[in-house]
Amino acid sequence: MSESVQKKLLRVRPPRVKITYDVETGGAIERKELPFIVGILADLQGERSDPSTYPPLKERSMVEIDRDNFDDVMATILPRAVLTAAKQADEALKDLLKDEKDNELTFANIDAFEPMTVIQSLPSLKALYQSRSQIRELQAKAETIDAVSEQLDALIEKAQPGKEGAPAVDDASVTAANTALATPLGMTADQTAALVNAFVAQLNLYFVEANADATRQIEQARKRGAIAVIDELVSLIDEKLSSALSSIMHCDSFKAMEATWRGLHFLVMNTETSTMLKLRVFNATKDELRKDMLKAVEFDQSALFKLIYEAEYGTFGGNPYSLLVGDYAIGKSGDDIDFVTKMAEVAAAAHAPFIAQASTELFGLGGFDKLDKPRDLKKIFEGVDSAGWQAFREMEDARYVTLVLPRALLRLPYGSPNKRNTTPCEGINFDEQVGGANSATVYSMTGELLNYPDPEPNRFLWGNPAYLLAERITNAFALYSWTAAIRGVEGGGLVEGLPSYTYTSSNGSVELLCPTEISITDRREKELNDLGFITLCHCKGTGKAAFFGGQTTNQPKKYFSDSANANAKISAMLPYMLAASRFAHYIKVIMREKIGTFMTRGNVEDFLNSWISNYVLLDDNASQDAKAGYPLREAKVVVTDVPGEPGAYRATVFLKPHFQLEELTTSIRLVANLPK
Repeated sequence: MSESVQKKLLRVRPPRVKITYDVETGGAIERKELPFIVGILADLQGERSDPSTYPPLKERSMVEIDRDNFDDVMATILPRAVLTAAKQADEALKDLLKDEKDNELTFANIDAFEPMTVIQSLPSLKALYQSRSQIRELQAKAETIDAVSEQLDALIEKAQPGKEGAPAVDDASVTAANTALATPLGMTADQTAALVNAFVAQLNLYFVEANADATRQIEQARKRGAIAVIDELVSLIDEKLSSALSSIMHCDSFKAMEATWRGLHFLVMNTETSTMLKLRVFNATKDELRKDMLKAVEFDQSALFKLIYEAEYGTFGGNPYSLLVGDYAIGKSGDDIDFVTKMAEVAAAAHAPFIAQASTELFGLGGFDKLDKPRDLKKIFEGVDSAGWQAFREMEDARYVTLVLPRALLRLPYGSPNKRNTTPCEGINFDEQVGGANSATVYSMTGELLNYPDPEPNRFLWGNPAYLLAERITNAFALYSWTAAIRGVEGGGLVEGLPSYTYTSSNGSVELLCPTEISITDRREKELNDLGFITLCHCKGTGKAAFFGGQTTNQPKKYFSDSANANAKISAMLPYMLAASRFAHYIKVIMREKIGTFMTRGNVEDFLNSWISNYVLLDDNASQDAKAGYPLREAKVVVTDVPGEPGAYRATVFLKPHFQLEELTTSIRLVANLPK
């Protein structure tokens, strides 16, 4: 007999965890399940025109985001990049961007970071590109209409390399050409003049004695006719636009916004959002959050705490955040240690692990590409300048903070894919400058491209790896309704489809730029894991990488017993914290629903132990399907009175999760204040 459809589905579908609780209203029992909500904290707006007019932190709110409304959310926030620094660093760009509206860019959607959109957004670049389009149109006419070609040939024959302030073509010749071309072009006098004037303006610009290289190229092209001259002019315009675009797109202000929004775009587009899996974004800088948390008398008085905790746990019908992602880099400066310490307190209170990027400042390095240089990473953290970081790691709340490294490549450079892997740019021959300052593209005597300069990592767009880890977590929840499968190639930690920039090097071989800044060895990954970092490890020669470790920033306590040390290390790992926090959310929400129902502390303890026992399976050898139905090996809830607060209780939860996780010899301990 053939297998039924239902049995096939049960066999093909991955085992799923289903945690629920019952709510009785009006004599009917409703079974509820908590959604998995990811809160994303990031500076989404960039440089603000007038910070004083921006609403204070307490007046801002989380915004739900998904594939369908991504551009709408972006248009509402309207990120901004200021080009003042780029113009100061590049005199040619400063000379080109002379319009008063050329000083900043705003981005209404993800396509606004594309080169052609940037050109259309800056009046000076737009005008230059319009001239390019006009002379291309004139060239198209010349290729099909002999009379047009003849008139243009006659015009360029009269042209002479102009001296400073003198045009290459005199006004009388231009007027004659306008009159002669109106009929064969089939255009009005104004339309004809627009095309011819655009052509002459570019010829006057480049065909000058001061620009010897351009003059020589145009002289050679003139021997082949006006069509060849136009090709040369377009090439010169493209060089100018390419140089301007590279300077703009590589300035800090632009790169910061592009990296933030492309990283967020990756997470949103790769997350199967639904009623049970949601993403929310909050626009705030790291400094704004730090100041907010520091000025509060207690951490539970800050605007961030009220947003994350009170607006959900403390509000009837609210659903708790399961994960917090910060698009911030954490170093070892005093401000960063203050920020991450306060952030750990908020995350611990909400039982929502916080993920962010580890900064190179923590290691005292100029970039992650130098991470292979130190012989012993542990010694870096033994200095007095790391005392604040080590003190933070010893906090129990540090279990709720995870730092990820290195950064990941977010997009390929733009350019023609000739002997390298790039993204072609429609409408312009834009070759993004990603080579080192002292190297150049090499051509043969016949003009054939031989090789590209070695890439300069700082010229590429790198993004926060916390987005990649968050995507692995949301993927695990979408598959299993459980977030333990986030480590290893086969265990859910594999990241695929990273941009792979390949190029022909000076020795003639095809090289791959590591899409994670640096390829990390197994030994170094183990070192970093022991130091409290999760590492994204590149798979050599591919566009894949994987998370193998799962250690949070917490420094596990040391014991005399090897088994106790192993258990302390495992219980401070992110997959276990996510699993345990999931049950903490349910316990707090259940008690919120049951306010006014219980009489004594014992009633509360009995009820919670009765509920959680429904998810305990004592069989260590059970199948994964069975463990999915009962994801805990052991569970116990101890409820105590809060001193000085009658009717207030505190739950201490002991959990030993075993679905998709290594075996624990003792339980993970969580403490949660119950709603009253």
